[in-house]
Amino acid sequence: MQASPAALLAVLLAVPLAVPASAAPVSEPPGDQVTRIVTLNDAPPVSERSADDREAAASAVTGAQREVVEAARGAGVDMKVTRRYRYALNGFAVRIPASQQARLAALPGVASVSAPVRYEAPEPPTPATEEQVRKALAASAKSAKGEGSSSGQETVTVTGLTGVPEVHRAGLTGQGVTVGIIDSGVAYDHPALGGGGFPNAKVTGGYDFADGDADPYDDSQGGAAGHGTHVAGIIAGDDERIRGVAPDAELRSYRVFGNSGQGAGEEVILAALDRAAEDDVDVVNMSLGTAIGSRSTDVLATATDRLVASGTTVTVAVGNGYAGPFRAASPAVADQAIAVGSTFSTGLPHLALTVDGDDAPIAFEVSGRGPVTPASGGAPYAVMPGSCDALPEGSLRGRIAVFPPAHFSGTGAICRPMDLARTAEAAGAVAAVLHDPAIPADAIPGQPCCGATGIPFVAVSEAGAKRILARPEGTRLDWGSYTELQAPGDQAGLMDYGSAWGPGNELEFKPDLAAPGGYILSTMPKDLGWYGVSSGTSMASPHAAGVAALLLQKNPGLTPVQVRAALQNTATPLAMTGDPERGDQPVAQQGAGRINAVAAVAAVSYGGVTASPSELPLGDLEGRPVIRRITVRNDSDRAQSYTVRHRAAVSAAPPYTFEWQADDGAAGGRVLGPDRVTVRPRSSASVLVLVTQPQGAVEGTLFGGWFEFAPQGAGTRPTLRVPYQGLAGDYDAVSAINPTFTAINTTIDNPSLRPGVFSFGKNLPLDVDLTDASTTNDSAAVMLSHGFPLLERLRLQVVDASGRVVAIPRDDKWVTRNSGAGTGMEFYSWDLNLADGTPAPSGTYRLRFVFDKALGDRDHTPGTETWTSPKITLVR
Repeated sequence: MQASPAALLAVLLAVPLAVPASAAPVSEPPGDQVTRIVTLNDAPPVSERSADDREAAASAVTGAQREVVEAARGAGVDMKVTRRYRYALNGFAVRIPASQQARLAALPGVASVSAPVRYEAPEPPTPATEEQVRKALAASAKSAKGEGSSSGQETVTVTGLTGVPEVHRAGLTGQGVTVGIIDSGVAYDHPALGGGGFPNAKVTGGYDFADGDADPYDDSQGGAAGHGTHVAGIIAGDDERIRGVAPDAELRSYRVFGNSGQGAGEEVILAALDRAAEDDVDVVNMSLGTAIGSRSTDVLATATDRLVASGTTVTVAVGNGYAGPFRAASPAVADQAIAVGSTFSTGLPHLALTVDGDDAPIAFEVSGRGPVTPASGGAPYAVMPGSCDALPEGSLRGRIAVFPPAHFSGTGAICRPMDLARTAEAAGAVAAVLHDPAIPADAIPGQPCCGATGIPFVAVSEAGAKRILARPEGTRLDWGSYTELQAPGDQAGLMDYGSAWGPGNELEFKPDLAAPGGYILSTMPKDLGWYGVSSGTSMASPHAAGVAALLLQKNPGLTPVQVRAALQNTATPLAMTGDPERGDQPVAQQGAGRINAVAAVAAVSYGGVTASPSELPLGDLEGRPVIRRITVRNDSDRAQSYTVRHRAAVSAAPPYTFEWQADDGAAGGRVLGPDRVTVRPRSSASVLVLVTQPQGAVEGTLFGGWFEFAPQGAGTRPTLRVPYQGLAGDYDAVSAINPTFTAINTTIDNPSLRPGVFSFGKNLPLDVDLTDASTTNDSAAVMLSHGFPLLERLRLQVVDASGRVVAIPRDDKWVTRNSGAGTGMEFYSWDLNLADGTPAPSGTYRLRFVFDKALGDRDHTPGTETWTSPKITLVR
């Protein structure tokens, strides 16, 4: 088994996660005007590269849209077109009465009408002071000593893990390549991003889709303030302090996250994607995503694939969260997108505080759910108990509250760290500091949940807390320091625990690869101090976008498929985080492995060799072996020989939460035929490979590995690898019920019939008596934590004593598991009415869940799974 919950927390060295963990369909009352995205099935979106062909294609799209608009008018549909999409999508966004959606969907030429998903604003990076930047440069210079970077500028942002500085020294800097950034905008006045006005030599174009104007500046007040600028610096920043991955690339900024902090609707992101396609950019980066019902066929994912088909390489953050397998976000699940996971760095730059009289800094992590920490100044500290009991008003006024977690006793309300911070805030505290005596002394507690505070909220290690607590209460704590920790040997350069896992909910191969995303120093808007630090897949994805730009400079004729193939073929498989000696981290989290820029450039140079397909999604094997063909292409003028071998990763058995089980049972893999292949000059050769699922693996175990092509003879050609992912047994046989919830707390059943919402306990028969004076027994609900990755449909039915369905209180489509890290749950209630809205008569009833699983086999169970509650005795 992988790390226990306590041990896991010990290594969650998390700064604000830069990709939202969730989003939701826009909630609109049924009778109101609603926004809908309409896609058409006539005239594909414009994807032609020549001017004449693009004009003809654009004309066809416009004509198809005009016909549908006219048909809608003729059918009495009262709709207003608010946005048109022609390049990445053939369709438009409309405002329409909710009652007329079905009429619109039935019109000829309409493929779909869907409610847009709202993407939450990613959490902003933490600003760094000039002194902190100076110290970060010094630390980077020290770690890069002997690697050609004396100032630290070359590696402070891109790190030394992928070979990017070496590629720069070979003359590749992204010159001639344009990268589009769909985010919170770009502070183009930053010295590293061109400086001055818009457009400039670095940020050459873009548009503000959040505000509907031509100025895509990254304002410092928005909910994602600084996020897009931080991403831009990683891709192409260049000044005396930092140097991005492709410092000579041009940028286009497409702003979708505005100042409101309300996130961005899918219709807005589609408009940005469409403009990027119209602008014919070479690479697009989207450090955004949602796990809500994520499907590779949803509107945004489909538009992403069509943009790739038109010739644009798209990199997308796979998502963040400590929730185990099956958590890849959309649009990262798009088939042709390069979904990027995040690795730890070797050095961990941290903002820090100091204790009065002690100059040694104490590293802290910012929660990201409150105001940024001050750049200077301080306040006296006070000890606060780990309890959510209210404190006297003003009892912590002007103090920095220091407290441990409040541990759940098994009864009553769960008091979380963020609740404690709010308790401190209510008592007048100016900041909150969390420490946890239950985890290793050098570990910093992980990202707190849930909600937000109005005061800065940070976490320190127990060792740091002891230094604070050794001084009397009232001792001053000062902000504004910096320190760099070294990542532990079992984490340095390996997968970040918080990087979201694949595969896609319908067994798509995700993530595609990984890149450094931990503790990245990059650019920020001027009002936020020019520089800041952040972590997450939001920082890894632009790293991959930058490397893609380097490859396109080396070989401008590469297609997006070839770019992804080069990156995956040459990626470095990573050992298991926390236990490197055990084997390689599951492919479901690392994909092909960490980017190797040097090897990828060699693969796309004249005379390079690549293997395709560059990834093998195997689906669920149901015990059967599978055979796949891999083709090696040799563009050199000399024959190339390779020995083919199999390399298995550690497998991951259910449950699909942070309690996933590491399984050393490896998949079997071999070549059908000779294990040596020789490819003639400017030719190709194929091999057949066979994969079998790990013997004895439990149903639903995720397995993976690589087929490696090791070069023979003299030379420095890189080893080529083709990763694969599969699932042992039958995907449909995995239970819809999340077992982690009750494993953590045995006093609770899951699901459980309860006398009302927010009532926890065992699953027992229930009396609902409306005739007595008590109100505690006047309702019925079921608490449910469901763990199947994607349900095509989830229904809550009410059945009477004869087994007849008399009401359906809930009927949801495309539902992603709510189990999250293991304890997510929801209450599903019955209002005691029948299907026609009349009160249910006295009698005996049961509540029944029906889970229809995505990809479920229709010819047998358990594609559909059911659960039925104990009896409900209703008395009226």
